[in-house]
This record gives sequence, C-alpha cells and structure tokens, in this order.
Amino acid sequence: MKKAKIAATLLALSMAAGHQAHAFGLGDLTKAVTGATASTSNVSGDDVDAFIQTARQADQLINQSARLIYLALASQEEKAKHEAAIKAANEMTDVSEKKAKLDEINADTATALQKTLNNQETINSINKMSAAQRKNLAGAAFNFMLGLMKDKELAQRGSGLVSGVSNNPMLAPKLVNLKEAVDSVSGQVKNGVKIADGLVSMAKAGNMKIMPTSTSDKPVAVSEL
Repeated sequence: MKKAKIAATLLALSMAAGHQAHAFGLGDLTKAVTGATASTSNVSGDDVDAFIQTARQADQLINQSARLIYLALASQEEKAKHEAAIKAANEMTDVSEKKAKLDEINADTATALQKTLNNQETINSINKMSAAQRKNLAGAAFNFMLGLMKDKELAQRGSGLVSGVSNNPMLAPKLVNLKEAVDSVSGQVKNGVKIADGLVSMAKAGNMKIMPTSTSDKPVAVSEL
C-alpha cells in the first residue's frame, strides 16, 4: 500500500515536471515508479540507518529550500505571517504537536510557492534581482532539486527495506523509524510536486542552472534571501 502511494505521487511529479525537468537533467522520474526495489533479503541495519539518514537530509533540503525561496518572493506581510507561524510552532512543548504544525506549515508553504512561481510578475521580479540575489535563489532551487532526486532513489528502496526488516526479528527495533522515514519520503514528494515544475520554469526564464547531476552532489551554501 505504501509503495503504491509513493509510486502514484512520483508519477504525478513526473507528469508535472516531465519534459522540462528532463531537459534540465533530472531524468525520467517514471523510473522511480517502475525501477527495482531493494531486496527483501540480506537487509542490514546499516542499510536501514543509511536510508533514514538520507530521508532526513532530503527532508531538510526540501523544506529549508522551499522556505528560502518563498521568503525571497513573498511580500513583507506574507513573510511576517510565515515567520510568526514558525516561531509559534517551535515554541510548542508537545513534540508530536510541534511536528504536526511544522508539517502543516511546510505544506502550506509549498502550496503558496506553487502559486507564486506560476506568476509572470514573479518572473519579472526575479529578472530585476541583483546578481547576488539571483545566485542565492538559484542555489536554494538547486538544493530543493537535490532533495527531490534523493527522494526518487529512496522511493525505489523503501518498500523492499520495510519488507526485509519486517522479516528479520533482529532489526525489529528499527522498523518504526524506518516506516516514519518512508512516510516522510511520500510527504516530501507531495510537496515537491507542487514546486518542481515552477522552479524549472523560473530557471529557464531567468537563465539559471538549478539541476544537480547526481544525488552525490553537495548542497549549495545559501543564506536568507
């Protein structure tokens, strides 16, 4: 069921980004749907730990990059509301409630950014930015796409890892965190669907290079835009 959910979401992403993303080097995202999954046998604790770590890295790359891009393009009023919401969420003492609120803010940011990127006024605004601002914006977009590429690889392995861990009593303590990571990948891709196509269009209009060549590429250092 989880694999089907992730596959459907990745298929939506491939339809949304499609030809443009391929032209910028992201590759055929439909391979994430039909590609091989990890073997359910010979799954080690190191495999699980590496998967969880990469999922967290991708989550951080996507969420931080989306936030930076949003703040670079939002109005002062929108920025103030966003920062106030983040501050209020971080002040929550209940860990689960805090996570739920931050996830909600990330999803709302993705939706808002989707609308912003598909606006001609936004493209005009980007073209008026200084060289330093445009470099920073391109760096944030690069990091976002890098996180998305990591998600593609994770989606190919997640279901097989869960099956392997479920069949290995020695790895049972890792199962909860692994399932959370697999769910996180699905959530990351859902938000990515909303943003990726707009980022590619933005890059083309602004003549920016935003596509990583592989998941081993290093993130670009960026600051508040």
